[in-house]
Amino acid sequence: MYYPIQIPYILNKPFAESVRYTEEIVPRFQDFVICLWEMRPLPGQAAGAGNYVENVIAADGCIDLVVDFAEKQIGYAGISKTHSDFMKPGCHMGARLKPGAFCTLTGIPATEAMDAFLPINEADKNFDVHSFFELPFHEAKIFFRNYIGALIGGRKPDRFTSLFDRFSLDIPAWTTEVYEDLHCSPKQCQRLFYKHFGLSPKTSLSIIRFQKCLEIIASGKASPNDVLAMLNFHDQSHFINDFKKNIGLTPLELTRKWYPCKTGVP
Repeated sequence: MYYPIQIPYILNKPFAESVRYTEEIVPRFQDFVICLWEMRPLPGQAAGAGNYVENVIAADGCIDLVVDFAEKQIGYAGISKTHSDFMKPGCHMGARLKPGAFCTLTGIPATEAMDAFLPINEADKNFDVHSFFELPFHEAKIFFRNYIGALIGGRKPDRFTSLFDRFSLDIPAWTTEVYEDLHCSPKQCQRLFYKHFGLSPKTSLSIIRFQKCLEIIASGKASPNDVLAMLNFHDQSHFINDFKKNIGLTPLELTRKWYPCKTGVP
């Protein structure tokens, strides 16, 4: 299963000191939702005027349904490249939809929410935003979870909602392999990928490869150099450049931040 990693608490020390970030897998949602997540201020870190913290969001190909309680906003958003955003350390939560799930669940092309913010009322005119934000936080969480369950309903994932799962197990080396897998021409494939993912096939493969690198580093069982062999990168410089483009650090620099006391890391 494709399970992208978000590590703002590793990438930014002030974030780790101000915000508690958690994820929860909900088995009955798993065909469409990777996890439900929360960000809540740590004690003594209440949101105040001018009190902002940087949140580094790693590219993952997902579109999330995001709730910002400080700004009273709820809507869909995704990013095609790693992005830094300054936010008040108040309460946030969201549902990280699987790549392709947004289009399947809403019928809206993914380009409407990738690298954009789509207010929920543009996807669901019946959602009462005002009433939602009148709820206490714990009741809003229950309402949000029930809303996701109703959105999924009895739907079954299609081949696009399952594509990142499949490709993450055996990552195509070239976009031509994607065209052959989907039995599409390059032009058709581009159109389908933008509709379902809001991304090109090339960008999608780059994100899958990058997230697989994060998974390997997170395991603590492989060195950055081991990733070269595991992901079939052509050469070390290509691997390092591709990784740094996605997160602003080399694999070795990230490993040092993640495991500052880990032996065997030069």
